[in-house]
Amino acid sequence: MSFYWYENDHGLLDGEKMAMAKFFPAFKLYKLEDGSGRIYWRGKVQPTGKGGMVWDLMLIYKNDHPQSEGFGGSIQILPVKPRLKDIAKQLPIDNDKGLGLGLPHIYRDNFGRNEEYFICTADPKYFKASQTRSTSAASSLSWACKWILLCEMWLNGEISDDVAREGVY
Repeated sequence: MSFYWYENDHGLLDGEKMAMAKFFPAFKLYKLEDGSGRIYWRGKVQPTGKGGMVWDLMLIYKNDHPQSEGFGGSIQILPVKPRLKDIAKQLPIDNDKGLGLGLPHIYRDNFGRNEEYFICTADPKYFKASQTRSTSAASSLSWACKWILLCEMWLNGEISDDVAREGVY
């Protein structure tokens, strides 16, 4: 038995490929070159349409996919460009607290030798991980597109901090 989920469950991998081909055909599947054996999808989206930012994203499977532990589940969404760290550095400082306002619904994790900011696309209680159903890269990417749309609206002042942070859209 292999350590990698995609070698042990060909049906799950085939399902992932079919869903991505149907909903996000521009995304391509690769394997990280860091020796971890992890696979990922990479492609670009522009959820706000013409005039909005083009986001270059990596959808990285953890080796225990499909599992529900931790925010984002076992599929991590890493914006390569723009980098969330760079966006966060440009946010205003709350003078009363000396803190940045912070990007809503992100989490930090190590990627290679660097700490990166990932889009949180799933609360562990909503991530599906069973023999018959699991949260896919396509569904995680759909949530990431919603997050990007709301993030851009928030950064442009079109929605309030409360709406962006509370996730009541």
